[in-house]
Amino acid sequence: VVESDPRMSRWTLSTNQFGRDWEFSWLARNLPPVKNNKIHWVSERGSASLGVEIQNRGQIKFARLSPSSCRIQLIISYEVPDVLVPFANALTPLVEGIIGKDMERFREYVLAQEQQKAAAATAGKVA
Repeated sequence: VVESDPRMSRWTLSTNQFGRDWEFSWLARNLPPVKNNKIHWVSERGSASLGVEIQNRGQIKFARLSPSSCRIQLIISYEVPDVLVPFANALTPLVEGIIGKDMERFREYVLAQEQQKAAAATAGKVA
């Protein structure tokens, strides 16, 4: 979320492919969240780095499975710019792989946060 304007967020796609680091970023307008259920956004035209505009929109849905777990579903739609159309079939698995790794890192982050909370709660009870 952009600190100066919480209605906006900056998204970054980073990867190392073909022996080189690549980074692409853009601004998105945050749409009103559905509390404990969904966050969603739509990219802002003219905000992309590298001079390549990839219009996109997405949503992350949360579904409670139990008091201590939930399912997360990520849906992203994007328009491949004309200049990248010849590479679209090759780019799709690449982008899916990057996003899959990001989702796994997010899972690890959430689990680490839960462990820290549990450790702090246990330490508070022992003291």
